[in-house]
Parts: sequence; structure tokens; C-alpha cells
Amino acid sequence: MISRLWWLLILQVPILALPTDTENVFADDLTSEYAKQIITAAKVAGIKGMMKPEVAPCDNFFEYACGNWNHQNPALLLERPMTDTFQLLSDGFNRRLQRLLRSQTLQSELEKKIQRFFLSCSIANRDDVLYKVALENVYREFGEMPAVVGAQWNSSAFNWWRTEAQIHQKYAKGLIFGVEIMHDIRNTSINRVYLSSPDRPGAGLKDSPLFKILEEASIAKDLQNYLGVGAKEANDIAKNLYIFEGKLFEGDSSISFEDGHSFYSMAELEEKYISYLNFTEYFGLIFGEGNIPEKLYVYNDEFLDNALALIKNTPSATQANYILWHLLEEYLVDSNDKDLSKWCVGQTKKYFGQLTDHLVYKRYRSSKAEEEVLSVWEEIRGIFREHLKGDKLDWITNATRQLAIKKLDSMELNISSYDSVDFDKLFGPVEIDIHNYVANIQHLLSAKAMETVEKLKIPGSSIDAPETLSFTPAYNIQENSITIPVALLQPRYFWSAEYPEALKYATLGYLIGHEMVHGFDDSGRSFDASGNLAPWWDIKSRYEFEERRKCFQAQYHAYKYGGSKLPETENQAENIADNAGVKFAYIAYEKWLGQQTEERKEREIMKGLDLNSRQLFFLGYAQLWCDDVHKLIRSTLAKNDEHAPSRYRVIGSLSNFQEFSWVYNCSQEAPMDPEYKCAIY
Repeated sequence: MISRLWWLLILQVPILALPTDTENVFADDLTSEYAKQIITAAKVAGIKGMMKPEVAPCDNFFEYACGNWNHQNPALLLERPMTDTFQLLSDGFNRRLQRLLRSQTLQSELEKKIQRFFLSCSIANRDDVLYKVALENVYREFGEMPAVVGAQWNSSAFNWWRTEAQIHQKYAKGLIFGVEIMHDIRNTSINRVYLSSPDRPGAGLKDSPLFKILEEASIAKDLQNYLGVGAKEANDIAKNLYIFEGKLFEGDSSISFEDGHSFYSMAELEEKYISYLNFTEYFGLIFGEGNIPEKLYVYNDEFLDNALALIKNTPSATQANYILWHLLEEYLVDSNDKDLSKWCVGQTKKYFGQLTDHLVYKRYRSSKAEEEVLSVWEEIRGIFREHLKGDKLDWITNATRQLAIKKLDSMELNISSYDSVDFDKLFGPVEIDIHNYVANIQHLLSAKAMETVEKLKIPGSSIDAPETLSFTPAYNIQENSITIPVALLQPRYFWSAEYPEALKYATLGYLIGHEMVHGFDDSGRSFDASGNLAPWWDIKSRYEFEERRKCFQAQYHAYKYGGSKLPETENQAENIADNAGVKFAYIAYEKWLGQQTEERKEREIMKGLDLNSRQLFFLGYAQLWCDDVHKLIRSTLAKNDEHAPSRYRVIGSLSNFQEFSWVYNCSQEAPMDPEYKCAIY
């Protein structure tokens, strides 16, 4: 929810700034000075609406900057248990996508195809007999479900790992194991098969007792509604499925990417686990007998050991129910009628992620915005390069710093416009029927499975996660590259030509700096300039890094959230990136500011905010992390998320940055200006 004043100001724009183009009298003219003033005033209203100015910034800068966010964007347990600025960004992009999907003037066959998928989702009726029959056909392709047939189920006809492999072969969907093909961790020029745990959406929240109750109730209800299972049986089955899943992921402990991989020949893997399953046959069923990998990686042996031991001691009926139910979940309409259209937009994005990003971005693409991104990237990278070449990081040996500079210079930044993707090849052969939502998903997953097998025959490639990358910047450790999502380039969200440059550096500059530093954090420093696992830091530099990392570990562990201290984890990658990212962004902004005329500097002040340009920078950074998390899930989220809670992403990084205290004139006794400060870069 956005403040009423903000909306009033926005709604005035097309009225007060009437277009002068008589050939298009309905076009909004946002280039006039009056329109720019209104846009700026709207931004000021938005900034002030999030703030709680009665809180002293030197006491708690997060509360000062974001203390009113929860009143405008409250977390609602059964709808959105957490809200943040990136959700607003994603929602804005999804609205653009929804307009595209509802358009009556689509030209290309690909656009019409994703529209047909969206419409098939929008008219899917959970109570329709044909829909339920289609669901039954999905799981019956792989056998009967004990939950449905009860005592008539034939356990001797079921084999869990063969069923799992057949599903993976047909739909590229891992249920007990995750099977991926991507860069060899030690040689990125080739692809390797990786065996790991499967994706578990909402994994962190599932550890919450409340969500356990809600999840079990939801599964039980769906078993009754979709498959006609009796109420008591449905409740018992739902409970067993939830217990099984909890035990399955007990072995999926947090382990670093570089330390978690074990390299096996197929013969070694076969010999080690022969009492559980035949891995040669398993991979033959997935990829075909001619494509069985001779060597592969297992990520997290502990998970694999635990999963196989668990399955061996689990009744085959529970195994079958778990596998076939989680297969079926892909096809369930998980929305009420009121929110169905929005949900279907999300489903369209899920299955056509790259294509939807590409098509929507075309409609607001700006070469100027892209140039700004690349320019800020070069500025931020230049600041880090100067630090590595100078004496600010003299605790790193000269030899290691030279290798760091080489890696930094090799790092690339890309905007995820997907211009080079052959979408006709990806989606052209896929049949989409406006009247058959279930079959459409089957066709899309089958196409994905075929594409997965093809990866075995091509040079190294990474996994694309369009759902995440569509609104979150990311660093790819194996490609040594940063991806900026096109959603971030939507006009007037975080920065704009009408806003002070301070906001651009505080948001875009920080995000780029954050991702850049991931190439040199706990994990990144173990991968060379080409993305290969090849530790390049010498002993002295590693020791000095570790001593500084311990400072962050102690600092963030002392913070309390949801009634508990944050985990005392050795992995401080996100905290290191936050602290260095905001520092590099501020230095870049100071450098830019020093090159401007006094007249230009005056435009860095926003009327209505009693802040100078440097104070505005830190406010812009803090408001990037405004959020609200429902109190019932805070402790669970803090325990499972490798990122610190948003309030400590602000408090932690700014209390370590002396310039912040100077800019806000904090006393030496102020909580935001502690005597001891942590720093690595």
C-alpha cells in the first residue's frame, strides 16, 4: 500500500502536464518541467511516508528510515508474511506482464503462445471434472497412488528410484534428488552432472511450527478436493508426508559451495550405494543409456546418505504418496478466485521466465538507462581497483592483490534482456492449448527435459533461474559475472533522471558493489578469474581475511531478531558484501559529487526533505531494505536465511562505516557509531 499523498501526486501528473503532441492527445508528457516537479514531489512523499523522523538516526537508522513501512505495507500471515521493496519492484513488473498478456494486439506467435497459456490458467476450474481427470492422468502415468486406491495398492509394482528417474526423464523434475547439468566446478569449459537435494520452495518458512500446521491442512484439503480422499485418511497422509519431508531435508545442512562437492566416477558411486539403488540404471533412465555420465559431482554427501537411509526405513506407500503427490503439486491451481489472475501471471513467468522478461522489457527499454548501469558499474569497479592497487588493503599480499585485480578486470556485468536467446527453438515446438492448463505444463516440462539432456553435449553452461533473476541482481561464481535484472530498470522505482544522483548510487551503485564483492568473499576467493575452483589467496592473506571475518561473525551474532540471536555462522559472505558494497557506492558518489558545479550540486537536494545530499545517500540505501516480517516467522527466517534481517543489513553496515557517523553528526556514544568497527574491503 502506498501513501495517499503519493497517489494523489502521481494521479495529477497527466492532468497537470497535458501533452503538446496533438497527434497523440492521450500520451502523457513527462518531460515538461512541471511534470518533473510533480514526479520529484511524489518521490519525496514516498520517502517521507516510509520514515519515522521522531527516531534519532544515530540511535537506530533503520527505524528512522523505515519505521513507518509496516503501516503502509503490513505483513499479513495468510497472504504475504513478509513485504519489502523488491516485492514492489516485482509487482510492478508483473503488472506490466499482465497488461501484455491481456493485450488484444499481440503480433508474434510467441506472444500469442504465452497469452494462451495465461488464459488456460485463468479459466482452469478446480471443480471441473475434466481438470480432475487430467490430474489423475499425470500421476497414473507413473503408477497408482496409495492415497487414492487404499488397500488395493500393489506395493510390489512400485520402485521409488525407478519412478523418480522416469519422472525426471519425462519432466526434468527432481522429487527425492535434484539432478542438474552445469559447469564443472573445476573446469568451467565443460558440463558435469550434479546430484544434490531437490528444490524446496519456501524451505526456511517450512521449519516454522505455524507453517507446519498450515501446510498439513492445505495438503489434506487438496487430497480431499482433487483426489476424493476421505477426511481422516487425508489428514493422516498429509501428516506423514510432512514428517517424511522434514526428515528428508535434515541432512541438507548448510555447506559452502566450494566445500560441498565430492567427485565420483560412476563405478565409485555405484559401489558405495549398491545396497540402496543402481545408480547406473538410475541415470540411464534419466538421460538414456548412451548418455550415462562416467563421472559426476555429489553436492552434500550427508544429504544423500541421510535420504537413502530414510527411504530404506520408510513404508513404500509413504514413498509413493510423497513422490506422486509432489509431482502433482506442479499442476494444482493454488489460488482463490479473487487472486487467480495475479497467480496466473506468476505461473506464466515461472514457465516462460526468460521470454516474459524479454518481451516486457522491450516495452520500456531505454538505452540511456542501460548506459547508466554500465557507467556505474565501471565507476564502482574502478573504486575497488584503486583500493587493491593502493595501500588501503595492504593486509593482502601484493601477489594476491595482483590476482584479485586480474579477477576484477575479468568480471563482466550483463543486463538480463536475453537478446541472444533463440526463443523460437525453445518454445516454438511446444503446443499450448487455451483449454488445457494441465497438458500445457506437461508440454513445457517435457521440452525442458529435452533441453536438459542436450546440455550433456555442449560446452559449460550455467543454470538459469529466471524467477529469481527477474528482480534480484546476482553474481554467478562460475562465470565471474553479475546479472542485473531488467525489472530493476523500470523507470522511477529506485532512481530516475528526475531524482538526485545520490539515490542512484545508494541503490544501483550499492547493488552492483554488493554483487561485485561476492567474487572476493568467503566463497568467491576460492574461484579464479575464469570461475574455476582454484584457491588463489596465499596463506598470509587467507589468515588476515579470516581474522577480519571473525569480527563480522561476532558482530552479527550479537544482534537479536524474533527473540533470538542471529546464528553464529562462519559464512559471512552477505554481510561482507553489504558492508563493502555501500562503502564503494558512497565513495563513487563522493567522487562524482566532487566533479560537479555548485549549481549541479544544488539539484542533489530534494525540496521537502531536510537532508543534504550525503544524508540522502544513506537514507536511500536504508530504504532499499525497508520491510515488514510477521512476528510469528521472524526467528525461523533469521535461522534459515544466509542474509541478515533487513534492519541489520542497514544497522550493521552503516555502524561499521565511519563516514555515516560524520554525515549524520553522531556522537561517539551513539549506538550507530560503535568504537569497534568491522571491515574487510
